[in-house]
Amino acid sequence: MTSAHVPAEVVIGLQQRLDAQAEKCKELQYLIAQQESKIASMSECHRELQWSFDRDSEYIIKYMRALACKERKLGELDEKLFAVNDDCDSKIKEIASLKYNEEQYQGEIEDLRAELGLRAE
Repeated sequence: MTSAHVPAEVVIGLQQRLDAQAEKCKELQYLIAQQESKIASMSECHRELQWSFDRDSEYIIKYMRALACKERKLGELDEKLFAVNDDCDSKIKEIASLKYNEEQYQGEIEDLRAELGLRAE
């Protein structure tokens, strides 16, 4: 079939449809370019977020290590404090025992003085 046998209205109609399709194709290409630009922008944003996340993760890991070290040192100090408290408790008991013994001896001394007829000084 040659173009001479196709009526002009059909050719014009087909040309108009082809022009409309070409226009739609240009619009789609524009929309695709916009989406590709957004994707590139989002990829850059994702890279920045990933970098920030990685950096923050490193800080968190360093902080957690420092915190674990502080907790370990605090545990050591707690152990020393318990030892000092135990030592203080035993010293307090020893002092109380010595005071009790002193009072007992003082009473015995007064009793002996009374037996000997001496006055308490």
